[in-house]
Amino acid sequence: MSNPNESILRVETGIPFAAPIQWQLHSLNQPLDYLVKPSRQYEHPFLAWETVRKVRNPFFDNGTGFEGYLIGRCGSSDEALAVILSLTQGMLENITRLHRSDYRFQSRLMKTLTGELYDPKAMYEWSGQFGAALARLRSNLHQNHEADVFHAETYRIVDRLPMIVYHESETAIDQQYEIGHCSASGARLHVGLGDVKPTQQEAWLVAQYIGRFGHPLVRQFLRWVYA
Repeated sequence: MSNPNESILRVETGIPFAAPIQWQLHSLNQPLDYLVKPSRQYEHPFLAWETVRKVRNPFFDNGTGFEGYLIGRCGSSDEALAVILSLTQGMLENITRLHRSDYRFQSRLMKTLTGELYDPKAMYEWSGQFGAALARLRSNLHQNHEADVFHAETYRIVDRLPMIVYHESETAIDQQYEIGHCSASGARLHVGLGDVKPTQQEAWLVAQYIGRFGHPLVRQFLRWVYA
């Protein structure tokens, strides 16, 4: 029996980095399905991330996706924000150490993060940082019963959702997917750039945008490019 408080949200939007993905496919005379079919293996994690980020968020009304891992660890939105900023600041520091003297590439990384620029090397770097951060958070689930239960509930919701539907035109790849949630209770915080310290603003941008590197087509595209 379905939960009476459970509902479905339909999302219709373009995919991240559609232009370079299309260009690469067309240059090799490959259809979109060349990436879509193998990318299906990544859909459940992506839909779970989007479900937490958009509608099942315990702390924010403009969530990042990381919040599900912080249940039981953080007692307030302010605590969750501090943990997320620390996590993403760590990503920025890792990148700085890896590319200490390459200031041009550091700039390209930030522009690629926000979608201003297409740079496969930068995309691959962000994807690696994102994957490593998630691996660390997942490794702690067995020590955090509340977060583990929330994670399992989210995946039970996602298991009932349909696959992502893609529509390609000459200049875009659009997607339609559904995310399910149980009605959230309690006040949730809205965070903008002006709500964090100037020294934390890049870290908040990372928190807001890093999830795009978990998109199924982007993950499959990077595997294809770097195979």
